[in-house]
Amino acid sequence: MTVFRGILMTWPGRIFALALVGLMAGGAVFVSRANAPAAKTEIRTQAVTKGSVIQSVAVSGSVAAMNQTKMSFKTSGKIAAIYVSVGQQVTAGQPLAKLDTTDLEAALAQAQANLVTAQNNYNRTASTTSDAQKALNQARQQAAQDLATAQAALAKLTTNYAAAKSNFSSFTDNATSGIASFQDSLGTIQSQIDALIAEMQRIVGGGDTGDLRNALNAISGANSPALQNARANSVTLLSPALADYQSARSALLSLVAQYDAAAAAGSDTTGIASSFQLAQTNYTIATSRLTSALDTTSAVLATVQSSVTTAQGSLNTQSTKGLHDPFDQWRADLATLYTLVSGQQQNVSTVKLKIAQAATYANTMNDAIGGSIATATQNVTTTAQRGQQSIDSAQTSLNSKPYDLTNSQASVDNASAAVDTAQSNLTNAVATAPAAGVVASIASQVGETAANPFMVLANTTSLVLHGTLGESDVAKVKLGLVANITVDAVSSTSRMTGRVTSLDPVATIQSGVPVYGIDVTIDIANPLVKAGMTGTATVIIASKQGVLTVPNLAIRTTAGRRYLQVLKGGEVVDTDATFGIANDTTTEVISGVAEGDLVVLPAARATATARPGAGGGGFGGGGPVIVGR
Repeated sequence: MTVFRGILMTWPGRIFALALVGLMAGGAVFVSRANAPAAKTEIRTQAVTKGSVIQSVAVSGSVAAMNQTKMSFKTSGKIAAIYVSVGQQVTAGQPLAKLDTTDLEAALAQAQANLVTAQNNYNRTASTTSDAQKALNQARQQAAQDLATAQAALAKLTTNYAAAKSNFSSFTDNATSGIASFQDSLGTIQSQIDALIAEMQRIVGGGDTGDLRNALNAISGANSPALQNARANSVTLLSPALADYQSARSALLSLVAQYDAAAAAGSDTTGIASSFQLAQTNYTIATSRLTSALDTTSAVLATVQSSVTTAQGSLNTQSTKGLHDPFDQWRADLATLYTLVSGQQQNVSTVKLKIAQAATYANTMNDAIGGSIATATQNVTTTAQRGQQSIDSAQTSLNSKPYDLTNSQASVDNASAAVDTAQSNLTNAVATAPAAGVVASIASQVGETAANPFMVLANTTSLVLHGTLGESDVAKVKLGLVANITVDAVSSTSRMTGRVTSLDPVATIQSGVPVYGIDVTIDIANPLVKAGMTGTATVIIASKQGVLTVPNLAIRTTAGRRYLQVLKGGEVVDTDATFGIANDTTTEVISGVAEGDLVVLPAARATATARPGAGGGGFGGGGPVIVGR
């Protein structure tokens, strides 16, 4: 021990002693740790609390005037004067520029002249009402007159048609009976001539060559082959011609009856008209044949009459006047024969006249059936319609007078409005500032036609922060959302509020990245904020107060499942939960946990190596250490 103490009194001895002590201590620690239990696991937790969750999007940008007013003249023209310059501050109502008013003054003069013309037209229209009434009266009178004329023409045609039907039937009947009488008279004439010849031959004998013989020869001449031929022609020529004539006549009268029935029924008569024309042609042919046969057959009457006249002359000579009965009887018989022949000559002339007149009546019927009555009937209708149209037109003209006056007044009003417009254009030739602002740009110069717009005024009384959003944020932002705004150049404590007032519907590519422009209008701008300054608008997307919240770190995700781990009775339990809105640090919990529950946070990362001996506590075991936050 003495030796040991001696050694401790020297420096090398002291060093050795210290080393020995350290070696012994280290060994003790080593033995202690080797026999100690494993280190306790640290669990970090945080209580579920009620609070506010604000979800927002940050927009960086620059401050600009809220809007710009593009100044345009209300009429085109060349600029005569510009009263301001770019950058100049202007006040509301301040004149900015003026147009050349030469054309505007001419337009005003023309508009005023048009107003005078419109007023004169109105005055003329007002004075024509009485003329329109006169025109209506005249239209009524003329329509009545024209209709009466058309009706008279129709009545005349109808009357003529009725008369033609009656006369045609009567005249053809008379002609037929006249021809029959003529044919019968030929036998009578033959008989009377034969009787006279026989009586005269008995008295005269064969030796007398005087007047008696002459009378006998004359009467004998009347009994020539001509009379025989006439009687033969009556049978072989005249009778067939008369039969054809009567057949053609009957065909015409049958078609007349058909036409009358169709006309009464309102049926189409076109086919009947065509048939009547053909029947009339046949009738004309039959008439010509009958007339020719009648002329051929009746020609003998002239021969007989001449013979009778000669015989009468011979019996009335000086030498025969004193001769009496039987000569008086001869004279009487000759007179009777003469009368008969003359009567038949007159009868034939009458027959021929009636046949000719019947042809005229047939033409009248043809005209009527062929369309003259239909045309006249249609003309009555057309005339009535035309007259009514004239009356209606005149009535419309009269009725339109109030409307014409209204239209004329409208023209006056329009012309007056045009004067007002021209006057307004002349007044508007001077453009004035609608509100206070700064002249941002001038597009036109004096002498040039005013561009549209010719000048831009910036409204500096209201400011917006203009920035951009990425495609991940643009879907979250809507017009009208509230924002908090800070401007870098102004104190950060001077916060301003605003609202989203504009959002681009289409992206703009910047450096290959799509971005969307956004404007946030500042409600009340700090007087120190100027256009062009940079700032940030925090647009509030959603906000909830007094809701359960947990740190975003506490939310765990496994295979798409989002849940919480809750410390219950010292054990960590996986708990399903429903989450609401969230921001960068906090998330709303809708269901699954209650206020005060401890949610487990991920373990903290080690930041340093533990000192030897740290966390001592000697030997023995213990539970996990829970660290609250």
